Amino acid sequence: MAPQMKSILVIDDNQDIRDLLSLVLEKEGHQVHHAFNGRDGMEKILSNKPDLVLLDVMMPGFTGLEVLESVRKNKNSDINSIPICMITAKSLVEDVDLALELGATSYIVKPFRPSVLVDKVNTLLFPVTL
Repeated sequence: MAPQMKSILVIDDNQDIRDLLSLVLEKEGHQVHHAFNGRDGMEKILSNKPDLVLLDVMMPGFTGLEVLESVRKNKNSDINSIPICMITAKSLVEDVDLALELGATSYIVKPFRPSVLVDKVNTLLFPVTL
């Protein structure tokens, strides 16, 4: 179990991915919210201020990279400092580099093992400080 429940927003246009992420993360004790596209996701980030965002890159309309840029350019530090982990099938080094340059905190390539997701989420939500 995670040390404490955190709020995680999953932004992905694929229902199966949203369901899988919810299943894994709720089992870890987190509260999971969903958005089915970038615009809906951006509204939920602004209104709910989640502890972590898991964000797909390839979505119709407002893409994950556009959401990422909008969050990082937001003047509210409660918003622009939210950790954002990209979860995408885009696995080229250039794709990863671009997301990180735009402010992504981390990057997971689909398909992934649930244990990899849990480890990454715990690292982002509960960083070890020395």
